[in-house]
Amino acid sequence: MILFLAQSSSRTTPSIEFILIAIVAVIALGLVIYGLIRYRHSRRRSSAENYIRALRELIRGDQAAALGHLKLVVASDTDNIDAYLRLGDILRENHEAGKALQIHRQLTVRRDLSPGDRKDLLKSLTLDYVAVGRLDRAVSTLEELLSIDRKNLWAMERLVRIHEQEERWEQALTVRERIFRITGQRDDTLLALYEVQQGDQLVSRKQYHKARLKYKDAIRRDRRCAAAHLGLGDAYQKEDRLDEAVESWKQLFKEVPQKAYLAFERLEKTLFDQGKFGEMAKLYRDLLDKDHDNTRALIALANIQEKKGDLQEALETCRQALQIQPQDLAARQLMVSIYQQMGDHREITALLREMVLHSPEEYLCCNCGYLSREPLWRCPQCHSWRTFDL
Repeated sequence: MILFLAQSSSRTTPSIEFILIAIVAVIALGLVIYGLIRYRHSRRRSSAENYIRALRELIRGDQAAALGHLKLVVASDTDNIDAYLRLGDILRENHEAGKALQIHRQLTVRRDLSPGDRKDLLKSLTLDYVAVGRLDRAVSTLEELLSIDRKNLWAMERLVRIHEQEERWEQALTVRERIFRITGQRDDTLLALYEVQQGDQLVSRKQYHKARLKYKDAIRRDRRCAAAHLGLGDAYQKEDRLDEAVESWKQLFKEVPQKAYLAFERLEKTLFDQGKFGEMAKLYRDLLDKDHDNTRALIALANIQEKKGDLQEALETCRQALQIQPQDLAARQLMVSIYQQMGDHREITALLREMVLHSPEEYLCCNCGYLSREPLWRCPQCHSWRTFDL
């Protein structure tokens, strides 16, 4: 019995070797945990240092250096959302929009994004989609952003640009009105041009009645909208309602005398076809009573006088135009034609020498420098509105 108890006691009492092994294991585990803590702390400190260096490089304008630091940040700290956003933005700006989109889309599944981070992410995604030509996805992303922040002007402005680019004028007008309500500023001349664009689209589809309604809406917004008066007359002309077309174009003389020249050719041709060409001279004289320095009206009147054979009167009208605008090429061209009929070669030679120094009339976009031979309401190069001196 005594022997059995001794044996049993020896079995339940831990051996010294076992205790030493356990102590070593605990120490080793502690060292591992300590090492991991030190390692993670070191990585975080290194990540923070790289993030700071990246921001400094961005401030300096060195995107290549910033890109290198940001790659190190995201490799060691997956919680740094801003680093991911900036990394993708730099890639997009360096023509790697596909890679930028891939990085930014990976963030959409994360549930730990703050409201501010999610808005920044949606902005970056919008720019990515635009860069890769996915305008439909850009629109849906902007709409998601606006569902979070209903008054986000950044999103609205970019949404308007896309609608304009895609020629969705009704949607562009709706968003632009939202912008005006938020900013407290209103530009009815721009909104009128959106409605003109809608009218032009309807004309191209031969929906002339609907087009006229749009042009009239534009005039109600801005009675001085030259494009609307022209379009309204054109839509009447398409259906051979010439009297109404003429009246629409005449309204331009009344509302915007300085831009009445845009309807000169239309009116002359239509009144000629109606056998009423004689009315044009009166229209030009009435216009000059309102706008004495309208050189285009003077030259148009001189053309009529020349066609009627009143050559001296036409010359005098041309000289009046040159007194107002000495560089006017159209006046000199008409005078050459008149002097040819009169056989005055000396005057022709003098005029031709002056004309060599002048180029034909062109319309210049004051925003990007685009030159056009035709009057335009929106620049086809930079897409800005009302940048031509009409």
